[in-house]
Amino acid sequence: MDRGAGGLAGGAGNRVGLFMYFYHAGTSRFARGARDQAGFIYLGRVRDSEGRSERFATVDVLEAFKGSVKAGDVLQLPYGWSGDCVLNLPGGQTWLLYADKSSPEAVWMCTRSRRVLSSDDSELTWLRTGVLPPVPVSLQRETVSCEACDIEAVGGRLLAPPQMPPATPAAHAEAEALWKKGQPFFTAEYAEHLMMFGVSREGRAFELTEVSGSFGVQKACERRVELRWCKRLELRQRTPRFSAFHCVDPGEPQEACDERRSRKSEWFPMERLPARACIWFNPSAPSCELAEGRFPFPSGAPPLPVLACHPWTPGARSGSYSCEVKTAPEPVPPEP
Repeated sequence: MDRGAGGLAGGAGNRVGLFMYFYHAGTSRFARGARDQAGFIYLGRVRDSEGRSERFATVDVLEAFKGSVKAGDVLQLPYGWSGDCVLNLPGGQTWLLYADKSSPEAVWMCTRSRRVLSSDDSELTWLRTGVLPPVPVSLQRETVSCEACDIEAVGGRLLAPPQMPPATPAAHAEAEALWKKGQPFFTAEYAEHLMMFGVSREGRAFELTEVSGSFGVQKACERRVELRWCKRLELRQRTPRFSAFHCVDPGEPQEACDERRSRKSEWFPMERLPARACIWFNPSAPSCELAEGRFPFPSGAPPLPVLACHPWTPGARSGSYSCEVKTAPEPVPPEP
């Protein structure tokens, strides 16, 4: 402790540095704890095959970090929506997987397992080299506004006459009954994205897909909805006890709405990083709960790296944020 504190002399720099000393130590313990508790850690790619099982996904091991698993191994991992902790593993995705000590196939969403979007992911770098990712010393929050793009409103307008309010989605059992009668309806389905299937007031089958700006990262004013017209809808078995609508011969996607087109953003000045405000499941992209009160970053202290935080809801100045570690701050509008 003397060595750490000795290098942090002087006023504001001392307070910030001392906080970051403990923060870095905490991050290190959290990462090492997850590694120590796992029996197997590896990077795997989900095979994209038409005949995949409804209960298991085939995964090719690309790189191994712990346990008696090696690159080139082929594993069958639990897959689907049958429980809160069961992984959803769409074909073609790459995942960093933490398995318990019983088997490399004993992986669950409730562990540290997550999708990886880049080969230089900071957690992969740490597992390969032992070097922890950059540690932020300050925080900067964004506020945004936009015209809302809501998939239920889009679907409701396809059913209701122009002079009437939008229709509301039907529960799955009701939607199935309306579909069998040939009547207009729409209902929600959940795959990799939120989707709506239905039949418009003119009798045309359609599929709506809501897409956010970044996979697995919730940010305000980044939603967009795509519309595809279908030749027809079919009900297909997803599991032995559950069926889902499917769009047969979908047409080209059409933009129904896109919040990014009207998105306006403004960044606040840098502030101190509050203690215990963030969950560091991803060491480079935590989720944080921020209070409205901001505490200015101490003058004279090095402000970088910075934790840039994006709100989950438009107009928010507090609440839930998706954050990312950056090496440069965002520009702040000049004071009036």
